[in-house]
Amino acid sequence: MRFFLREPLIHFVAAGLVLFGLNQLFVEKTSEVSADTIVIDQAAVVQFIQHRQNRTPEDALAQWQRLSQSSRSNLIKDLIEEEALYRKAKAFGLDESDYVIRRRMVQKMDFAAAGLTETEFTPSAAALSDYYKANPEQFSVPAQITFTHVYFDTQQRTPAAALVLAEQHLNRLNADQVSFSESGQYGERFAYHRNYVDRAQPLIVDHFGAEFAARVFQLSATPDLWQGPLKSRHGVHLVLMPTVTPERILAFSEVKPKVVMALRLAEQDKRRQAFMETLLAEYSVAIEPGLGVVP
Repeated sequence: MRFFLREPLIHFVAAGLVLFGLNQLFVEKTSEVSADTIVIDQAAVVQFIQHRQNRTPEDALAQWQRLSQSSRSNLIKDLIEEEALYRKAKAFGLDESDYVIRRRMVQKMDFAAAGLTETEFTPSAAALSDYYKANPEQFSVPAQITFTHVYFDTQQRTPAAALVLAEQHLNRLNADQVSFSESGQYGERFAYHRNYVDRAQPLIVDHFGAEFAARVFQLSATPDLWQGPLKSRHGVHLVLMPTVTPERILAFSEVKPKVVMALRLAEQDKRRQAFMETLLAEYSVAIEPGLGVVP
C-alpha cells in the first residue's frame, strides 16, 4: 500500500481520472445548451452594457436595474441581434477574442446586410409619388414666426404682480404704437433674445417652455398690435408679431432627390430587417427567468 502511495505514476493516473470526471461533469452540463442557442442571462446583459457604454460592472448592473420593462426588452433585442451577427461573423472566419474586434465584426455583418440592399434599386415614379404622399411630414417646412417681446421677471415679483404689470404695459404699448424696433426700451432683460425672426417651434420651446410656445404659435400676425400677456417658465411676456409663416409641404419637384433617398433608405431598412429575421431564425434564445423580460 505504501508503494502505491509513493509511486508518481499512480498519482498521475489518479489525477487524470479526477480531471476526466470533472470534465465529463461540466461538459455534459454545458452541452445541454445547443450551439445554436443564444443564452441571455444577467451576466451577459451586464457585460453588454459595460462594453457598450464603457461602464464598470457595478454601474452597468445598476443601470440595468433602473431600466423600464420596455427599455429592458429593447436592450435584450439589441444583445440578441449582436450575438447572432457575431456568431455569423465567426462562421466567416473573422473571429478574434477582443470586444473591439467583436464590435467591428458585428458592424461588418450589419454593413453586409445593408449592402445587400444597395444593389440596383431604382424606385418607379409611382413608388416615389406614393411615398411622398404617405410621408408629408418628411418633406415639409415647419411653421415659423417673427416676434419681439417685452418681458417681466417673476423672480423679482410674484406671478400675480407680474401679470398686473404686463397688462398695464400692454395698454401703454398699444396706445403709443410702440414698434418692433422700439421694444427694447420696455420691460426687463431676458436671458435669451429680444427679437425672434423666422423661428420654428423647437427653438421657442427651448427658450420659453412648451406652454408659451404652444400659445404664441396660435396667435395671428398683427404688425401693429401688441398681444398677451403670455406666461413662460421665466415670467410674463407681451408680444408683437408681424409675420407668421404656416407649415408648408414642399412641392414634389422641390424634394424629388430627397424622396428618392428616403425611399431607398426605407427599402434598405426593410431588407435589413428581413435579413435579421432570417439570421435570428437560425438560433433559439434562452433568457434567464430572473431578468423579467419576455422574448
